[in-house]
Amino acid sequence: MTTDIRAFQIFYNDKTRASLDPAFDPLDNSSNERPDWYEYWPIRKYLKGNKLDNSSYYGFFSPLFFAKTDLTGAQVRDFARASPPADVVTFSPFPCHGACFLNVFEHGEFFHRGLAEVASLFFREVDPKVSLEAVVTHSRNTVFSNFFVARRPFWEVWVAVFDRMFEMAETPGSPLQAQLNRSVEYVKETGERSLTHMKIFVMERAVSFLLASRAFSVRNFPPFQLPLSAPFIGHLADVVALDALKIAFSQTGDPHFIQLFKQVRDKAIARAWMTDPREKPAKMPA
Repeated sequence: MTTDIRAFQIFYNDKTRASLDPAFDPLDNSSNERPDWYEYWPIRKYLKGNKLDNSSYYGFFSPLFFAKTDLTGAQVRDFARASPPADVVTFSPFPCHGACFLNVFEHGEFFHRGLAEVASLFFREVDPKVSLEAVVTHSRNTVFSNFFVARRPFWEVWVAVFDRMFEMAETPGSPLQAQLNRSVEYVKETGERSLTHMKIFVMERAVSFLLASRAFSVRNFPPFQLPLSAPFIGHLADVVALDALKIAFSQTGDPHFIQLFKQVRDKAIARAWMTDPREKPAKMPA
């Protein structure tokens, strides 16, 4: 039986609609009622307003998908169609960012100070037993930019997690309302500096959290066929080695792999940012 791929691309105005990949279905967010929630808002509206069937993959991509991945909508559909019985199929960009940090929360902390604490508090609401410091993410369970498709069971868990975040961010006096809505500076793809809420950076890491902590089957578009961020261009061997060490630890539990990862990581990051200081975090990983 052919797997149906419901792959949507979000647009905000005539300009972004004109730029959409014709292989994606357009998803209208031109009213943009809640710009503070970015892509989450139209995804939320779709998932609340439509019943998902059990045999299809669903995915929601930003207008920047091609710019970040060099992939077309047709490539997404073809790869996903060949991916059953995986629950989730990922197309995560910039594998260097996933490889060079122990997990996506450490990565977030070094670019957005305070993220690790807020994320830890929030994900303990999702799972009281969780310790983000012990989570190891790698190319097989990392998703940046929400670039994935998934079946209904994953989206049901996703909705529950994000409903909890929405409730905490929107309810005055909730334990994390102020922290989730705190303004954080970030650098856009154009190099322009801007402000957004901490909740967006926590939210971006929720899919990786679920893939690292829950028993979903995952298939990844070959991560090292996707673009590296500017500082890591020319350093692919370092990126692949770091990712392999984390995968080896995840499969064996042998702490020597993480010890070696940290030794290699320090040198790899130093080499990359000496070559190109863009995106350099304020503090290097410990």
